[in-house]
Amino acid sequence: MLKRFLTTVLATILFAAIFSWVSYVPSSQRDPNVYYFGFFETAVFVVIYTGPAYLLAGLPVSILIDKLVGSFNRKSRWVRYFVGFGLYSLAGILVGLIYLILFFQSFYLSNVVTFSIYGFVASNLYYHLSLLVSMIKKK
Repeated sequence: MLKRFLTTVLATILFAAIFSWVSYVPSSQRDPNVYYFGFFETAVFVVIYTGPAYLLAGLPVSILIDKLVGSFNRKSRWVRYFVGFGLYSLAGILVGLIYLILFFQSFYLSNVVTFSIYGFVASNLYYHLSLLVSMIKKK
């Protein structure tokens, strides 16, 4: 369980950094008299909103997916990897859509696609960090 919590914390921080980097608007491209969040302000808000999503939705779903992938013990590592990748991707998209419905109650196509991408990226970031933490823990 400590491995999952560590992975959750790392994934939250890394996702916040990536999101802040992607959404940052340089000073030269900013409109006058418009307030733009800085890199660290955006990162703090992303941690506030994604931390609970990782903890409340990500951890239980991760446990379920890992049990499902664990049933592929006799298969090759690549089969387990791609099954895990697919399941984490699907779960991330679903959690992103549920997050959109709960907090924004909007079904505009652009929002659906955006939150699906956020969920996809966040879940696969968690999955790959989990694999990395597992490899480090084995050594």
